[in-house]
Amino acid sequence: GLMSDTGYNRLMVEKPFGTSYKTAEELQNQLESGFSDDQIFRIDHYLGKEMVQNIPAVRFGNPILDATWNKNYIKNVQVTLAEQLGVEERAGYYNTAGALLDMIQNHAFQIVGWLAMEKPSSFSDTDIRAAKNTVFSKLKMYDEREVVANFVRGQYGRGREVWQKSYTEEPNVPADSKNDTYVA
Repeated sequence: GLMSDTGYNRLMVEKPFGTSYKTAEELQNQLESGFSDDQIFRIDHYLGKEMVQNIPAVRFGNPILDATWNKNYIKNVQVTLAEQLGVEERAGYYNTAGALLDMIQNHAFQIVGWLAMEKPSSFSDTDIRAAKNTVFSKLKMYDEREVVANFVRGQYGRGREVWQKSYTEEPNVPADSKNDTYVA
């Protein structure tokens, strides 16, 4: 009963978009069975942060940066998404997602997309997505053995201040949780 025969139907989907490639593909297929691609809006609230929104303006609006933002002048890029707060009321979600799914797969990859993509032919949603997808298609996909060899995962502990709890001391987090809250 959500679809109407008149007007314009839209669907907004907040990340995470599935929990694996398989579940993301299943979700995409289900969405496409009821909506056309131009009706589906996949959003990531992290991209609403002012600093993230400034990336394209700084990159493409400054002629000097635009001309030098490439492999000939930039050897290494590191993206750090650091937070001072714990999971707070998000434990129900966060304990099922973890840092890898919540921060890396979504937020960090979108920032990498903005940083590494070629200038799109226009700043329409489809041209930006195509430019980012070109970047994403060139990223190395690790198997489980390579993940163990190339990534570090951890869980934050108690801070120096009395109010800084460890992850397992947060409300609604199981005391025996092995969920990752740090990924590098």
